[in-house]
Order: sequence, then structure tokens, then C-alpha cells
Amino acid sequence: MVVSLGGRRGLLLAALLASCALAVAVATPGEAKVAKGASGAGALDRSFNGDGKLVVNFPRDEVRSTSPQYALPYEFAPGRIAMASAGGGKLVVASSKAIVSYLRNGRPNPRFGGNGAVAIGPIGGSRFQLADIAIDSQGRLLVAGTTKPTSEVGMTGMSVAGPIPSVATIRRYLPDGQLDQGFGKEGVLNTTLGTQPPTFEGKAFEAAAVAVVGLAVDGLDRPLLTGSTVTEVGRCAPSEARYERSRAIVARLNPDGTPDPSFGSGGLQSIGGLSWLGWPIPTATGVLSLGANVDPCPQGGPGNPSVIASLGADGSPNQAFSGTGFWSRPFVRVGDLVVAPSGKLVLLVRTIELSRGEWIESKGKAMRLRPNGSVDTGFGRGGSTDLLLSRGSIGAVAVDAKNRVLLVGQVPVKARKGSKGPRGAQSKLLVMRTTAAGKADLGFGRKGRVTTGFGPRTMVLATEVLAGAKGRIVAGAKISGPRTSTDNAFAIARYLGR
Repeated sequence: MVVSLGGRRGLLLAALLASCALAVAVATPGEAKVAKGASGAGALDRSFNGDGKLVVNFPRDEVRSTSPQYALPYEFAPGRIAMASAGGGKLVVASSKAIVSYLRNGRPNPRFGGNGAVAIGPIGGSRFQLADIAIDSQGRLLVAGTTKPTSEVGMTGMSVAGPIPSVATIRRYLPDGQLDQGFGKEGVLNTTLGTQPPTFEGKAFEAAAVAVVGLAVDGLDRPLLTGSTVTEVGRCAPSEARYERSRAIVARLNPDGTPDPSFGSGGLQSIGGLSWLGWPIPTATGVLSLGANVDPCPQGGPGNPSVIASLGADGSPNQAFSGTGFWSRPFVRVGDLVVAPSGKLVLLVRTIELSRGEWIESKGKAMRLRPNGSVDTGFGRGGSTDLLLSRGSIGAVAVDAKNRVLLVGQVPVKARKGSKGPRGAQSKLLVMRTTAAGKADLGFGRKGRVTTGFGPRTMVLATEVLAGAKGRIVAGAKISGPRTSTDNAFAIARYLGR
């Protein structure tokens, strides 16, 4: 069936997509840090929406109170927006409420939903929280996340509500925006992925509690999902504060949405010692994923480091990777992970450091591992490259066809001296590129980096970067400011790469 945009919020999105001019933030002079009209690497690609940029205003991601909230160790906050490349240079962007599709030139894709947009239909009494999107080899779009009840829940006879029951929800759409009737039930699959209900203070709870963090599709069009499942709710001693203990999970489905029995146990692999996993990356031998173990009763300190897990085709740990199938370093957190065309892993890492009595994260650096998990000392200096950020931070990493590393983030804008009137807080999108050897790519922008603004008093938070054809770079960021008409807007900029 075709899902139509309904209600005032749906009309808002449809109106924005009907006229791209309404969804585009106008550039300000000199903000791209390259010569006006420049066409070199790092310049905005003006074949995309006329000036290389656009802003889409998604419907607000409403959150109703559910009490008490036993937070999972990792799940995306409401307002998550994901971006993916589709065939023919098209671009797909989704929130928990809607999906939009753009052509190579940045205009709405008229074949998708009739106007370039499709609403994600609600489920009565429940709220869908987006995790990620993926495109398979047939151009079908998969949208995955977690569905939770909007009302308070609890166990009969219990004075305190138990864990919030939740299920994984996966939708698959055809290239024209219609739900794919050959997947799940009429295009939608709601499942606990084979997980068991947790215990609540020693008693079995009535339903499972699952959270989806990551989604990918392998070369056989089998969906891969990562996340966590609640195993136990109890009390921390001696504080008596309640805790929620979770276990990381990886699931693989057949192309029709049924569990793949050749993976793990009935399509599900639970990972002992980890609380969650996300960002699944299909490989020739199985899947890579990034996660961590979270102490349900924290005692202070820096917290546990990130863990990269490598699983084989059957879901068992790939011991050819780092000796055990798991890679970790003390006091190191990995913010993003990507596999280069060379097969090497590129990580966005931050170290946890003690400063004035508080544990803080460093600004980050790019690090490269060999396929077996050992450090690639031929990258940067001893395997990593310092990003030399005096201000701002990096949020995502990608690698292009030439194994050049792409990083996106944001930098604050200083108030101009002598400017009249309040300027207000402002930040710009930052894009950096290194050579395959990890050195600053001096042929890109100015000394390997460019910044792009979206107007005065506008803040951006970079979350996505894609490597496109001909070296093009697509960067995405959450955005707020006077030119955004909702509190759930997303900015996109496309750059020439060469």
C-alpha cells in the first residue's frame, strides 16, 4: 500500500518538498572557505539543488512520558535522522516520522511516494524510534528501529513498573515508496528477534525488551540488525537504586524477513560480556560491529572502552580478528567505524583523560587497523592521524574509492569584532579529507578541510558522511536556527571530490 502524508505535520513536509527553495538555507558569502565559483575539490557541488546545500524540516519526533524509564545502555535519542545513498546518485533521508528521497540533482524524487516523501505510519498506542536505514541491491529501502508503548507499564502486583517491553520494527519499501508486500506482514516486521523476557527482581517479566541500534544489508540482501536486549532488572547495593542489565545481540534475517537459521541460534547471536552493539558492517567473512559493556551500577571512573566485534558467517566470533574476534584498547572510545575498499578498518577514536578531577573525551583522531585487527603503522604517525582541532569536534567518518579518509564535524563561529547587535551562537559544518596514507590532503579545500555555514544564529551537529561517485562527498547534520521551521531539521551539503 502507499503511505500518504497526513495531518498538519505531513502537509508541512509535503509543502517543503514541493518547492526545494523552501527547504534550502541560503549561503552566506565566503562561508565555504574556497574562492567564489570555485570548482576544485572541496567546493560545494552546485549541480546539487543549485548551490550544493538543502535543509529538510521533518515532523517533530514527539515523546510521551513512560515511567519509570530504565534506560538501555545505548539507544538513539528521539530525533535521530539517518541518511543513505541509493542507486543512480539518489539520496534517502529518514526520521522516525517520514522518509524523503532526492534525485542526483537534489530535487525531490517524484517516483518516491508521488512527491518525494512517504510518512512512516504510526502503530496505535506505540511510538517508533528510528535506528538506521539501508538500501539493498534491488534498490529497496529498509527502515529499522524500536517500537515501545506510549503508556505506563508494569507487572501485576508490583508496586513499581518493570522494564518497558519493546520490539524491533523493520519496514521495507519498494523504490517507488510503497511497502514491500513480500517482506514481513504487508511490508512491516515486528519481532523480538528470538530474545527472552528479562527477570524483574528475580521474577520473570511478561515480555521481552529489545532495542535496535544498527542496520545493514549483506550481499545476499539479508538484513543484519544489532542492538541490545534487557536480561535483568534489580537493585544496586548499597544504594538500592534500580539497574537494568542488557546483553548485546546480532540478528540476521532472510530476504523475506524470516530468521536466518544458519546464523547463531535461529538467526540470533547474543554476545556475552557486551551490553550493546551497533553499526553492523557486512564483510566477506561475516560482520563487524561496534559496541561496549556498560556497568549497570557505575562506581565512577572513566567507564569501559569501546569494543569492535568480528563475527563469522555463522555468527561465531572470528578469531582471525585480534586473536579472539574482539578488539579493544584501555581508555579508548570509538565514535564511528568504516571498512575501506582495501579491507582495512578506519576508526574515529577518542581517548578518555582525567582533567581537573573529571574524565573527559579528547577531540578525536582517525586510526586504521589491518583486516586482522592489528594497527596499520603505515597510516599517519604509527597508525593514527591527529586531526589538529583547536575548536569543534568530529562526528562521523567514511572512506572513498581511493581509500582517502573523510571526516565531518562542526566548529563554532567566533563573533566578529565590531559587529553590531547580538550575533548569537553559531556553528559551521566541517569536512576534512586525508590521503590514503593519513596525511592532510592539501588538494582538498584549504589544507585538507572546508567549512560551510547555513546562515546566522544557526547551529549544526554533524552525524553522517557518505562517499559518492567521482569522489563527491555528502555530509549531513542536525540543524537548528531561524530558518528551520521545526525542531527536527536536517542539513545536507554535497562537495566536489575529484
